[in-house]
Amino acid sequence: MNKEAIKTSFREVTKDRPYVLLMGLIILMGLAYCLIVALSIHPSDVTVYTRYTAFGEAHFYKDHWQYLMSFVLFGIVVAVAHSALMVKLHDMGRRQTGVLIGWFGIIVLLVAVAYTMAIISLGHAA
Repeated sequence: MNKEAIKTSFREVTKDRPYVLLMGLIILMGLAYCLIVALSIHPSDVTVYTRYTAFGEAHFYKDHWQYLMSFVLFGIVVAVAHSALMVKLHDMGRRQTGVLIGWFGIIVLLVAVAYTMAIISLGHAA
């Protein structure tokens, strides 16, 4: 896609007010998620253990608090990706699918807040 096609897509989407409001809600929730997570992270010397399985064997991985900053990036990626998908689907004439993607983006961010806060609280409890 060239720049003119992208501008045309955004112009078409801005004519659909409920669609724009849903996209705005996703962006707003993504920013709120990032803010909540970023303000909840506190530096500490506590390492967080993670259990994972690979090829049938259980392993443990530990890392310091800095990796929690990647959760902030996750919120940005979810908000931008879902908004971009919504614009693309609207451009293709699949408005209802775009609305569904938008609501799924909101659900993903709500679930992510719950999981992230649980993980961050583990670091504070130790």
